[in-house]
Amino acid sequence: MQLDFAVKFSDDVWYPTVDITGFKSRTGINVDVKEKMVLTFTAPGKITEGDITVSTNPWREIKLALESNEISGGVHDIKLTITAADGSAIGDAITQIHMGVNVASDTAPKWPSFKDSFNIAADEETQVAGELVVICAQFPAGLDNIPLELVLMRGDKKEVLRPKAGINTFAIAAGTWSATAAELRTAAGTVRAGIKLSAGEVTINAGKRAQLDISFAPAERSTTLDIAIDLPASNALHNEVLNVVYLENGVEKQALMMKAGDKQRLENLPVSGHYAVIVKDIRLNNVRYIFSAQNGALNNQFHDILFSAAKIQQADDTKTGSATLTLKVQAEKTVAATFDLRLLGDEGRQYLFAGLPMQSGNRMQTITLAQGIYQVQSDVVICDGVLHYVDAASETIQVDSNSQQTLEITLTQGANLHVKGFPDFLSFGGCADMQPSNVDDLAEARVSSLFKYSGDDGMGDASGYLDPAKEPTLKIIEMARNVSAKTQESVLPVMVSYTCNLSLGDVENIIDDPVRHKFSFANFIQALQMAQSMKDDAHPVPAGFIVNPDYLGECQKYGFSPDYPIPVRLPMAEALAHHGVHIAVPAGITDTLKGYIKGVNWLVRAVAPDVSLGWQLNLWSVGGSQWVYSDFSYDDVFDPVAGVKKKMTIDPELAGKLCARYALLVGVFEDTEFTRQDGSKAIAKGADFMAVDRYEADDFTSRSYKNGYCYSPYEWDRTFDFCASLSRHLRQPVLPWQMPASRLATVSEEVGDLDQQFWGTGGSYLMGHPEIGDDITAINSRLLNTEFLDVHAKMMGRNAKELFERHPCDFSAPKYYDFPSRGIFHVQVGGGATTGVVSGVNRDSSRWMRAKLKAYRDNPVRFKK
Repeated sequence: MQLDFAVKFSDDVWYPTVDITGFKSRTGINVDVKEKMVLTFTAPGKITEGDITVSTNPWREIKLALESNEISGGVHDIKLTITAADGSAIGDAITQIHMGVNVASDTAPKWPSFKDSFNIAADEETQVAGELVVICAQFPAGLDNIPLELVLMRGDKKEVLRPKAGINTFAIAAGTWSATAAELRTAAGTVRAGIKLSAGEVTINAGKRAQLDISFAPAERSTTLDIAIDLPASNALHNEVLNVVYLENGVEKQALMMKAGDKQRLENLPVSGHYAVIVKDIRLNNVRYIFSAQNGALNNQFHDILFSAAKIQQADDTKTGSATLTLKVQAEKTVAATFDLRLLGDEGRQYLFAGLPMQSGNRMQTITLAQGIYQVQSDVVICDGVLHYVDAASETIQVDSNSQQTLEITLTQGANLHVKGFPDFLSFGGCADMQPSNVDDLAEARVSSLFKYSGDDGMGDASGYLDPAKEPTLKIIEMARNVSAKTQESVLPVMVSYTCNLSLGDVENIIDDPVRHKFSFANFIQALQMAQSMKDDAHPVPAGFIVNPDYLGECQKYGFSPDYPIPVRLPMAEALAHHGVHIAVPAGITDTLKGYIKGVNWLVRAVAPDVSLGWQLNLWSVGGSQWVYSDFSYDDVFDPVAGVKKKMTIDPELAGKLCARYALLVGVFEDTEFTRQDGSKAIAKGADFMAVDRYEADDFTSRSYKNGYCYSPYEWDRTFDFCASLSRHLRQPVLPWQMPASRLATVSEEVGDLDQQFWGTGGSYLMGHPEIGDDITAINSRLLNTEFLDVHAKMMGRNAKELFERHPCDFSAPKYYDFPSRGIFHVQVGGGATTGVVSGVNRDSSRWMRAKLKAYRDNPVRFKK
């Protein structure tokens, strides 16, 4: 039964409401709801069950089921199903439905403009369908039996239609749908034709007819090659990267790097001439492997090309006068694992020493080395989640005829990627902005953590003791558990807490203010107590904390020594007393910078021993972040070893090393002895991890690129090279924090106001953006033509196009695969005004990121070798 009704809207800017009353049957029959009442409508924001009140007479307990689909920036299609909580009939008891909507933005349409979208039905679905007539031309020759897929999208709703030549009729729900159709093509890709639609959007009105015409471009014919490498695990080349070359009429056209198990399809090749596919010879361990070339005609056919072991010839490649090699291994710790070592020489000659035990000893190799100069290569080994670095005493080795060579190898233990509260795989988290839609958004992305700033002002609340009602820790923990309940996966709530806010500037005065310290310590203790109170059997790690963004960076920039005077003990004691924590500040916590840092760590371990803890530092800690674009010289970089400032040329490896040395110098990871309230002795361990902040603004917003932050893949590579160096020299795990998850726009997308749409490169880099791949011309010109300030031109180029052209760019695949070997165990994306995974900040890219992260959880990167 379809119903008539009356609607009345309020005009509140941010929370408009609607009252729906006067329910009547369209046919004059009395309203008698036996099973359910269904409402469908469109709203300028997301609605939760808490925004809905159903009035009944006589009173009935009502159950609500809500479905929401974001169809464009902040606009949602809503379906609300109302039933009796006990499953009985409702009859005509519903007298009013009151709803409010959290408006997505101040530019969102007014809710009354969607008045005609409201439909209500009793005991059936609302009748909101219209009719789409698709008039399709005759299919091109050679494509007659190929199914055509016409895809209609309205937000997350997707309709796949398969029209045939002639007139086709489909029932489609009312609304405006985008219409796309991929080219018509044979499975082998040897015949294809572009599809032309009469419109890119089609509007369907309930009970009415709309039309869409389909025509075809002329069919194009081509040749397709499928190239595969099939080598068994026992083959010596099974794990080798093979250099595959495609030649067309004797001219090299493409070079591919492939391994056993890889397949590569080459399409759109000519329909005349001849092709050759060759694998270049490999000279490995004194054996030359020669692959038989694959040749054929370019003839508008599909060709299956297989390189198998049967197509390989082997020839002895041992040289007279070859040298013997002894590997002198010094292992910091014996590990039940193995490592590989590779030597790369001239003319493609290489040696692989595989399966070497990770323990000290001298090992003479049975394979002799031909004369020449070789580069030494090795990889990080991950065993049981712990990194182990394999380092040769020299990057190159020179082998002379008939010589005896010794190469010294050092095995060093690094970070343990298993951080309490986080999963045993590379995981992702997102920023929460406390909107009602956060739970659904974070659950959709299947995040492993969510983070929010502590306190009322988010900066330590240094002016007074914070009212417990204003501390969001308990709300964030509740949010994390609600997300976890939806996903059935663990979600760690993480609070970002300031006990001293040096982000404000005025560093020397703020760091020396005991009153500010007292209040911020007290407010930090309050958050810790709240977190610890939420520990239970299902949540042994109730929360995590990242402390003091910008603090270490400012101290390092200033060159503060570990004994730099800071009031610590008294304000900390006063803060503890305020909360009734009767425990003495340990003697090892002094009124110094190092005492301050160790004091913060101790507070966490003493007040909330079950939470995880990380400190934060910045790319600019060495004096600036210009080095991300290219190696950069600074006049006054603090040298933590010498204790003085020096002129240095900074690259990612040195930046990470200097930051690590400073963090270790000032005690971030040092333990502190203390006495518990019961008189027993204990050890408060240092931090569990180090968080790294690039700069949280999206690249193509003015607050980012005008401040010197707009990255191509080259700059992102250097950022994570920095993380790798930092982790290595700390020997601690690293968490990139507040990473912008915005994506690039393609040429087919509309780009408007950059400061409203939040475009960027972080999401495209992290998760891969194959629609762009290695072709920067696929990036929207509005982004590429973004002009940078003259002051940054030397560093970044005059515009984004110049930035992207300076180095090879490739967004084809995700870049997170090697993050564990860089010491990265978790990545948190987004910020209060930066794209992450919640729809409250940049709905388009956040939706894109949610989909990417959701797919990632099906096959995450594990912490293993």
